[in-house]
Amino acid sequence: MLKNIFFIAKKDFSYSLKDKSLLVWMFVMPLVFFGFIGSTTKGLGGQSGPLNIAIWESVENMTQANPLAKQLIRNIANENYTIKVFNKTTATQEMKYHFGNYTRQLWLPSDIQKKLDEGKKIEIEYLTTASGLGQDKDKFAIEKAIYKTLGDVLVFKKHHGNTQNINFDDINALPKNLIVDISLAGEKRVIPSGFNQAVPGILVMFIMMIALSYGSVTLFLERQSGVLKRLAATPLTRTEIVLGKWLGKWFITFLQLAYGMLVGWLVFNIHWGNHLFVIVVILSIWAAFNAALAVLLGSFAQSEGQVSLIATVSSLLLAALGGCWWPIEITPQWMQSLSHFLPTGWIMDVLHQLMYFSGGVADVSWQIMALIIISIVSLSIAFKRFKFF
Repeated sequence: MLKNIFFIAKKDFSYSLKDKSLLVWMFVMPLVFFGFIGSTTKGLGGQSGPLNIAIWESVENMTQANPLAKQLIRNIANENYTIKVFNKTTATQEMKYHFGNYTRQLWLPSDIQKKLDEGKKIEIEYLTTASGLGQDKDKFAIEKAIYKTLGDVLVFKKHHGNTQNINFDDINALPKNLIVDISLAGEKRVIPSGFNQAVPGILVMFIMMIALSYGSVTLFLERQSGVLKRLAATPLTRTEIVLGKWLGKWFITFLQLAYGMLVGWLVFNIHWGNHLFVIVVILSIWAAFNAALAVLLGSFAQSEGQVSLIATVSSLLLAALGGCWWPIEITPQWMQSLSHFLPTGWIMDVLHQLMYFSGGVADVSWQIMALIIISIVSLSIAFKRFKFF
């Protein structure tokens, strides 16, 4: 029995590798997606290095001659920003970037010091193209710098009685009476971004796409052309045929995961963590689950277009909602909650825990059990519903 199962799987596997379009999608397109998604999602999990912010001076050298503007810039820089100062003179010079090219732009009014001395309202305009958590972080940092500058002004006024000839150098030299003791409340989680997120995520998506798109279509075409009917007329049993077809699809998806992991390590410098064997086993279970879905879809489909539509839409939708395209940890709460009910969410949670969050097998035991259960259920349904014609 096993001999016949492996014979069918081997023939199915070798026949698939003769398809040039499949080879392109298995060996070329993953590289394209790894590179594109990895480059575009870099920094989604948070950026530790300084961010650039462009400051526009209404008059040249205002931030140097104006103590209040200079102190505000100093406090913004202390929030982990690199300051680029622009005015009418510098904007016309040959520079690597111009003011309008920066995603964070701040305008300082020319009469900022005068309004302070007269006790009038000072308006500072800030523009950013960031959204979500990035926008909230920028807003908090800018407001913190403004309130810090206001506090510096109040301290100077307390010592001198007014804000005339204000000198923040004396204020900055004062000892800090308030000391904040910072300690870790637990192990810090660094949310993966860039290639660290893209390579495992896109690999999970491609395993699903290859199985559902190619595996289902080939099985449907074999059913339509009468190949499966002729195969049923041979001495092979139904069990041998179904398991052989499933195993052949699994061979293809396993080749995809092996290639993706190898390329991720060699080309994109991905460290698969300290649980490499467990990760390979779990991805193999994921491949087996999708191979079973391929057999099931290939048996139910009524047309080749129907197979392609279901395979493409379901793969892309599950990949997006499950955290294959971006770290699920940065998405809205409803999306994070939804991922707990999706198989893509389970497999991505396992990879993040084992690769980046210092988790162990015990921490992802329920996800592993869920993947095993749905793989067995899918294969059982595929076996019962398998159609030869």
